[in-house]
Amino acid sequence: MTHRSLTVLIVLNLILLGGLSLTVMNPTPAQAQFGNARQFTMIAGQATGRDSQSVIYILDLNSSKVAPIFYNSSNNTIQYFTGRTISDDFQGVGRSR
Repeated sequence: MTHRSLTVLIVLNLILLGGLSLTVMNPTPAQAQFGNARQFTMIAGQATGRDSQSVIYILDLNSSKVAPIFYNSSNNTIQYFTGRTISDDFQGVGRSR
């Protein structure tokens, strides 16, 4: 390997390292949805009282609805349940009696 080819490889590696550091230091936020019509958030966790099941809560931030989806690991099934409107659950909270 000549001195010139070693220098070219070092310079190329420095350029690639600089490009990689620019993308890592300035990440763009992930957009999994097209447009701004609907905004969803998903929260995953263990279901209380259901040892073999995990749950994902899907929240529609525009309409304040939440719907749980349960995954049962013992028989590999998914259960869907009807959602609730969160704003209905909070009506009357904090009012004095």
